[in-house]
Amino acid sequence: MNITAKISQGIKPLSRILSGKKIIDHLKGNLARGASGTFGLRIVSTGLSFAIGLLLARLLGTAGYGTYTYAMTWAALLAVPGALGLDKLLVREVAIYKTKSEWRLMNGLLRWANQMVLIASGGLALLAAFIGYVFGSHHDSLMLVSFWVAMVSLPLITLIRLRQAVLRGFNRVIAGQVPEMLIQPVIFIFFIGGAYVVLGKGLTAPWALGMNLAATGVAFGVGAMVLLKTLPIKVRETSPAYKIREWIRSALPLMLITGMQIINARTDIIMLGSMKGPQEAGVYAVANRGAEFVTFILLAVNTTLGPMVASLHAEGDREKLQRVVTKSTRIILAFSLPIGLALIIFGHWFLLLFGEAFTQGRTTLSILSAAQLVNATMGSVGPLLVMTGHERNVAIGVGISAALNVLLNALLIPQWSIAGAAIATASSMITWNILLAVWVYRTIGIHSTALGAFHLRRKG
Repeated sequence: MNITAKISQGIKPLSRILSGKKIIDHLKGNLARGASGTFGLRIVSTGLSFAIGLLLARLLGTAGYGTYTYAMTWAALLAVPGALGLDKLLVREVAIYKTKSEWRLMNGLLRWANQMVLIASGGLALLAAFIGYVFGSHHDSLMLVSFWVAMVSLPLITLIRLRQAVLRGFNRVIAGQVPEMLIQPVIFIFFIGGAYVVLGKGLTAPWALGMNLAATGVAFGVGAMVLLKTLPIKVRETSPAYKIREWIRSALPLMLITGMQIINARTDIIMLGSMKGPQEAGVYAVANRGAEFVTFILLAVNTTLGPMVASLHAEGDREKLQRVVTKSTRIILAFSLPIGLALIIFGHWFLLLFGEAFTQGRTTLSILSAAQLVNATMGSVGPLLVMTGHERNVAIGVGISAALNVLLNALLIPQWSIAGAAIATASSMITWNILLAVWVYRTIGIHSTALGAFHLRRKG
């Protein structure tokens, strides 16, 4: 925690330079502290993630890195149904039970959620491994073995999501992220270095996935200890109480929303790997990773904006909510715009860091970076709708976007390969943001973009 505190304090001057001290001052209390700390941690995590991607791309080559990414993408995709939507539910319910001191219900929810997720994710991993064996017999054996290793990590990934959700419910946002965003990548880098010394060119995608699994296991243990220290003693001492029907009824729509979001984010890599092979998927994955730099501040703000939105909406203070949303979106845009423009202009040199073969993804990087700029400009549209009780709109919007993404990828990948996948993903991303920004205004009367305050003053 000392590390993250220093990071958080260190970025405050930069935040003031880019967006003005008054903007930061408007993001009061938990939002300012949480977003600042999460932003600092995300900077370090992004740097570590970039270093891991660079190392693996260099050591494994385009095909090996594509195989690694393809397997990990499947694990991330299957983690959504494996979590049963309970990760999203836990954030809300833990916060409510804590406020009302309903320790028995909290105990029951935690027990039931972990048991259900362990059973669901374990069964899903076994089923996926069997299907991969049946239908993957004609593919590269390294890809099949890599897929199996990724499936072993699936239960861990889903249980980690639950633990992070519980800590968010206790307002321990940074503590919930440190094991996976800081500890896990550092250990993974150490493992990669050691494996390269021992194996040299014998380092393959299955080995890399195995080391990632080991590092994830260590981070899981650390996170479990943090959670045990965070849980009030009363939760562990009281007998559990259950509201299973109510929990299931709330969790299913949240699972649908998250599932559609993951499909939107991962369809391109999965379809590329299936239709064009691991080499194309590897090049695309590097370009996609680069474009994700554009919105890391958006993700940091989204992590902590939700509770404030819910509170202000419940109070009926729409004017204050509009100010908070507008200021946060301007901060997001101030950080995202220079990163996006740099990737579009200097994309060739960025990709060259990973190796000459990856530079063929320059057009892909430009397309995805432009789409991410639109994403950043529209602001926190998803959390605004979810935290004000309009999950149905989000589910519809994500469903439309996911269907469009799958359709366009199927049509464009055969003809234009990675550029086609980028166009498909960019189109669905822009569609999703426009739809949700319109629905945010129609349902709660808030302009989610950086122009929100301008519209508010004109109406006044």
